[in-house]
Amino acid sequence: MKIGKPGITVENNTVVYRTEVESADGRRDLWFRVDAKYADLVTDSCDPALLGLLMPAMANGKDMHLSGPISERLYYNLSGPCQNAFRIVIPTLQQISIRPSELLSQGKPAPGVATGFSGGIDSFCVLADHFYSPDCPPGFRPTHLVFNNVGSHGHGADGERIFKGRYNRLAPFVERIGLPFVALGSNLDSFYIEELHFTRTHTPRNIAAALLLQGGIGRYLSASSTDYRAAALYESQYIASSESILIPLLASESMDILSVGHEYRRVDKTLKVADIPDSYEVLDVCVREGDRNCTDCKKCLRTTIALDIAGRLDNYSERFDLARYRAQRNKLLSRFLRKKTGRGILRGEVRALAKEYGWRVPLPARLRTWLYKAAYPVRYLHKLLKRTAKKILRKDNRPRG
Repeated sequence: MKIGKPGITVENNTVVYRTEVESADGRRDLWFRVDAKYADLVTDSCDPALLGLLMPAMANGKDMHLSGPISERLYYNLSGPCQNAFRIVIPTLQQISIRPSELLSQGKPAPGVATGFSGGIDSFCVLADHFYSPDCPPGFRPTHLVFNNVGSHGHGADGERIFKGRYNRLAPFVERIGLPFVALGSNLDSFYIEELHFTRTHTPRNIAAALLLQGGIGRYLSASSTDYRAAALYESQYIASSESILIPLLASESMDILSVGHEYRRVDKTLKVADIPDSYEVLDVCVREGDRNCTDCKKCLRTTIALDIAGRLDNYSERFDLARYRAQRNKLLSRFLRKKTGRGILRGEVRALAKEYGWRVPLPARLRTWLYKAAYPVRYLHKLLKRTAKKILRKDNRPRG
């Protein structure tokens, strides 16, 4: 894979970072763009392209040749340690060589501090510790918030529409607290094959976007989505558990990158966010698209249940359908307590929180959960019979002779 020297242009009031990429699929451009007023933040190095395209190159087993300068520190880590870590998470990736035309061994970090902000529990928790807290040192207090489009909003034109809609919903809040809100778009997602889907690769994607801003941002706070108990490298469809290990390997001489929030359980984060009145009309934890949280998906469930136990749910009447939640609370609690919808650690956290608050799961919810588990052998036998019947039918329908 050949990556050309980046060019930076101003197009329709946006600053566009563009580099030509030549691979087995032909030639096309990789681009990132931000509003023109953030032109001073954009780097002219190849660091964003290098990190952003490393996994796609490893998936094809192709060495990377870069015509532009890259960070010596990033080159060192991505050439060895980081690739080994990526290959543990995704064993089909292959070790490749990185061949730069120039290494940048020195770089003075810019004074800016940024963090990604999506309106969710993780990003609000970062603000709780680093923006709202009076105890945060100045060098760790965000000067900018960033909202990325590198795959989390979907693909193509539809993904772009969702990205803009979500950004516009959050922008008034960010303006109210007095921070610049950088909308960072890219076509990076188009370089990733299906096997490298977003939940499996979001760490290098989002940090690549952060590296684009190292012209004016010298420290980036990456919001963790897991606590230290889950920190590990193993084959998985989710890269989140590897963040505390991977992210220190992705910094450059010009940008310090920290993975923050690993010291908290999910329920701890939720209650920290509940102490921020600004979150009451903004919190967005839902996996579905819409102006409000659906109150039904697994992320909504784990949030509403924790808030309910702590007696803080009424504060979020603008963000969740509380009438629906309360009408179906026993059903929703039962769904969360089942093995398939509530991950083991999260279920344990919720039970521990309930014990701390002296909150007992209602009897109807406990009965529903018990009946569901008790009926497992029947459901398993039913599925087994269906599979067996399908096999018999396929065999009977084969042409004779």
